Amino acid sequence: MRLLRPDRWVVIREGRHARWGGELRRRNLFSALAARTDATVVERWTNATLVAATRGPRWKGFVQPIVGRAHLASSEQLPESMVPLARRFADPVAVGIYDDSIAQLQALGIVLEPARIDLLRRKRDLNEALFRWHVVPTASFAALTGLDPGRVIVGGNATNAAHVRPGPWPSSPAIGLVSGAAPGRGIEALIAAAGLVRESFPDVRLLLWLVATSPESEAYLEGLRVVAADQPWIEIGTVDYDHLGSELARATVMCISHPASDYMDVALPVKLFDSMAAGRPLVVTPRTETAAIVERHGVGIVTAGDRPDDLAAGLIRILGDEALARRLGAAARTTAETEFDWPIVAGRVADEVFRREGIRNR
Repeated sequence: MRLLRPDRWVVIREGRHARWGGELRRRNLFSALAARTDATVVERWTNATLVAATRGPRWKGFVQPIVGRAHLASSEQLPESMVPLARRFADPVAVGIYDDSIAQLQALGIVLEPARIDLLRRKRDLNEALFRWHVVPTASFAALTGLDPGRVIVGGNATNAAHVRPGPWPSSPAIGLVSGAAPGRGIEALIAAAGLVRESFPDVRLLLWLVATSPESEAYLEGLRVVAADQPWIEIGTVDYDHLGSELARATVMCISHPASDYMDVALPVKLFDSMAAGRPLVVTPRTETAAIVERHGVGIVTAGDRPDDLAAGLIRILGDEALARRLGAAARTTAETEFDWPIVAGRVADEVFRREGIRNR
């Protein structure tokens, strides 16, 4: 029988072809933990890869479980079929729980069939019971979604500051938004707000970098394209992460226009930190966690409300004062580099996992 070292780790994460915020978080959340433990890194959530990684390359043919189960950290909740395998062959230590799919989809106005709700709820319950520690974006998210506060590690969110870098300041005013394409994200309110801004800045452009994440999302995006077809100052496109920095540099100000909802109040979107890394000021609606970051670090303006005129007021203030815009943008870049870069955030997550596990930090 092949014995595994008691301190052997397996980390499951996203593959290299990450395209948007959730995928980037799933790739980076346990990156420091993996590096410090020399972990076996798995980039697929499949039964075969889990068993092979936890039991080692010679696992086939073994009848009895191998002595000294590998510690397991997964940056995403395991599919239901993987849960009994993880329980049998691994020591499930930590899992990233950054979304409550039911609450999120309801906040986005997407109606789920009862059977789908049951599947999502069962998956969450199984993962919550399986792993000792639950890494979450914010403490308020954990409270809203009913996680045990004694088992929660607040991981936050981050950007890749070495990859998303500031570009030259644009020569003409532009408002930017990078987002998943879905109702319930305030995209229509931002379009209306940009129309109001054009009364003061007739040459302003609205740059929407939107990603369709499902057939319903693609249909929504196509509807936006129809709306924008006769408004040439609105540009709707998409961008991969390799070119995100150069694209965001086209904007004078970035906006996060999430409407009021309990779920949006506790969320901490990756696009906030990517926008900061790009060195651009932010205008955000008063969603609790997002607004707290913007105000605490002095990187933008929190609007008085969620209406188009509220957004327009913040945008006009920044577009009308280049010195203010540049100062806020510089603060945003510095904050991204020193507080919200993935190596820093992932390091804090690893520190806390080791502390909870009573493991000497590496």
